[in-house]
Amino acid sequence: MKKHAFTLIELLVVISIIALLIGILLPALGAARRTARQMQNSTQVRGIHTGLILFSQGNNTYYPGRSTTGQLQDINSLSGAYVEGRYQELLDDNYFTGAYAISPSETKDPWTVGALTTANYSYSLLQIRNAGTNNSQRPAEWRDTSNSEAVVISDRPVDNDGTVRAAGGVGITPHRIKSIHTNPTAIGTNEWRGSVGFNDNHVTFEATHDQLDLTSGSARTNNDNLFASLGQDDVFMIIKGDTNIAEID
Repeated sequence: MKKHAFTLIELLVVISIIALLIGILLPALGAARRTARQMQNSTQVRGIHTGLILFSQGNNTYYPGRSTTGQLQDINSLSGAYVEGRYQELLDDNYFTGAYAISPSETKDPWTVGALTTANYSYSLLQIRNAGTNNSQRPAEWRDTSNSEAVVISDRPVDNDGTVRAAGGVGITPHRIKSIHTNPTAIGTNEWRGSVGFNDNHVTFEATHDQLDLTSGSARTNNDNLFASLGQDDVFMIIKGDTNIAEID
């Protein structure tokens, strides 16, 4: 029997078809990977909030950073109301692992021992200091209220205007921000999306940070901004200390 060999033209056709298929499949695979990371990210946000709830069961419904009577703990102490201090309490008591506090969309150092820093976690927590100076009731949500429209944890905002944010204060306009899930080509633009964890333990992946309709207590605010400063009737999610909203990336 005479053997049939590929001609050069047939080989080129096969190579072209393979290249075309790769070109079609690669973007789809990339999108699938992004979706998988976002789903895992939301799962971790829900798991951290579960840790908050478990902690509250032994703290008269209050999350770490508040005493059993609801008093704010010393923000200057390691176990105080700073974001780092609140995470420290949860990690010290093994409510979740150090790796669990890091988003699958970025590389950080899992906490093991010693003082916690922003190099060890990925997510913002609700600002709980100075409730009396905040026009809203947001800080009162830092306990197990099961409020399905109150945010207590979210992906952090990353500064996208190239300058260091001033340290808190009433009336400061939020900087332009991005998130670890976005990479805008232009400096000075808002392009944030990320996981948002609510006080009834459900999590959504939102495409914006400033168009959410939320409540706290009996107060409802439309088009909420997750990262507005104190003194505004918005959520105030922070990543460092008790005032820093955006992190320099």
